[in-house]
Amino acid sequence: MSKEVVLARPHPFIRKPMTELLAKLGYTPVTDSGTAKPAGVIVSSSVTSEAGSFEDVLKLVKRTWAGVPLVVATLLKPEMAIKTLGKELELIFPGKRIGFPSDGQKVDILIVRPDDLKTPLAERVMQGFLK
Repeated sequence: MSKEVVLARPHPFIRKPMTELLAKLGYTPVTDSGTAKPAGVIVSSSVTSEAGSFEDVLKLVKRTWAGVPLVVATLLKPEMAIKTLGKELELIFPGKRIGFPSDGQKVDILIVRPDDLKTPLAERVMQGFLK
């Protein structure tokens, strides 16, 4: 299995802390969508991105890397993230379990905030989540 993690919709708010965490865990972040079977895909929920809309990138992820662990990076507080991002994720990935590192539950789509990336719990969750 690849040790590459695709940053499918990178945004400055998440690129540096996520890159540092991935490197610490032994993964190589890449932005090239040519990676056949990455260990995971990370998509930023930021409003603007050169990579396209959040919805379009999620659809691309579903088509290109079905079954690969998906991490959504956001600045939203958990309640707002579930309310807004959860709806969009449910439309594109129906039936998938969505959660945060702090939930302590097995999820199919992991939502992380920049502060999450600095905790030992998030490190353990990410290590177990990525393939």
